[in-house]
Amino acid sequence: MNQIYLVNIADRPNFAQEDGEGNWIAPGGQKVPAAVLKNVHGISRYLGRGEGEDQSGPWVFFNEFSKGTIIDFHKHGSNRIEFLIEGKIAWREPGKEEKIYGPGTMSYVEANTVYGYKVLEDAKILLVFDDRPGYGIT
Repeated sequence: MNQIYLVNIADRPNFAQEDGEGNWIAPGGQKVPAAVLKNVHGISRYLGRGEGEDQSGPWVFFNEFSKGTIIDFHKHGSNRIEFLIEGKIAWREPGKEEKIYGPGTMSYVEANTVYGYKVLEDAKILLVFDDRPGYGIT
């Protein structure tokens, strides 16, 4: 049976640093390492199904990050698509030159690729993972 899933950003809570060690708790109880998100200023909302519901399929997040937010080098266990709605980002990969991009830019990152970025202007970002993201630091 086909299903349709509708959710509004305003109906989803912001992640919270809940474990007392600065780690964010992602959907399904997955811990996001504090080192990855230690310099995050803003919100991150998971737009997928709630606790106790089927967590298969794409994982979608909406982020609003303030200028100066830094996402340190890390990787994910699934493929990732990002669409920058507003703002400006300085994209970083180890050993490569920094790339700067603005609104309307889409990026695709294969699973286990190490990357990070700095928010140069207040940003709104839509992230889609093809499966549970899996978080790892390097």
